[in-house]
Amino acid sequence: MNTCKAKLAVVLTAVMILATTAGSALAGSKSLVSIDWMAKNLNKSNVVVLAVGDFTHYEKNHIPGAVKAFGPWQTMNDQFVGFMMPKTDALVTMLRGYGVNNNSKIIVYDEGITAMDTARSARALWTLQVLGHNDVAILDGGFAAWEQADKAVSKKAVTPVNAGNFTAKLDNSKVATMAEVQKKIGSKTVFLDDRVSTEFFGHEKKSHIKRYGHLPNARTWPANYMSNAGIEMSPAFMKDTKVLSQMAAGVGIPANKNAEIITYSNHGLQAAMGYFVLHDLLGYTNVKVYDGSILEAAPNKKVKLEQFAWGFMK
Repeated sequence: MNTCKAKLAVVLTAVMILATTAGSALAGSKSLVSIDWMAKNLNKSNVVVLAVGDFTHYEKNHIPGAVKAFGPWQTMNDQFVGFMMPKTDALVTMLRGYGVNNNSKIIVYDEGITAMDTARSARALWTLQVLGHNDVAILDGGFAAWEQADKAVSKKAVTPVNAGNFTAKLDNSKVATMAEVQKKIGSKTVFLDDRVSTEFFGHEKKSHIKRYGHLPNARTWPANYMSNAGIEMSPAFMKDTKVLSQMAAGVGIPANKNAEIITYSNHGLQAAMGYFVLHDLLGYTNVKVYDGSILEAAPNKKVKLEQFAWGFMK
């Protein structure tokens, strides 16, 4: 009996270690930091921690020193299409208010429970990179992993005393417009749909999306396959790069790291997750997010959408 208990204890210990280190294989990426890295670097003067999850969760508990940065990371554009990147001036003002300087090391984190949580962090990271600030990383596993590791938490809201000096240097090579998408459909450009498979196939859609289906010849790689969120109660640790590389090959992403890839989803959130995985974790150099995504494309009948097909595999 004692032997059985001893074996059980070993198994349980192994499971706990696996749960807390599931994302550690990616901890070396400059765009993804571990809980241990965060704990050691939290109080460095140039580190700015932005909590981009739900503001009500921030008020309940957050990482000490983190700034509540719920938004606006997305807003209406001039054509009243929602969920697109705000104007540069508005973003610069917002980031300066968060205490962001040009030399800041920015760490963004979210609740870390679902894949959509991580997509919020990915959207913030992509936005910052478009603004020319590349020293930004996501906390692997988010706040769920931080709590699971029994790290310190705070209820004290953080308001930077001094505004930051952040200035933008726009990098539009990371943004795709609807005009560009229309032009490149049917070309060598790879389109990656990061929505759930039922939406890609055209069996389902969100009620506010005008049409079913996906962009012609697109690949499908749902954002919720890219992390371990919810698997055996795991926080949203990103999958190992070997697994992500296998997935990329399996869904038809070219091996050529210079291939042009445009990611999209319904509102550009899941698309940002695809961007993060391809650009920051797998090293693809020419990745763009179609900011307007299907929300913008679906009402435009000039943009063809395919339904009841599996894109490039047909």
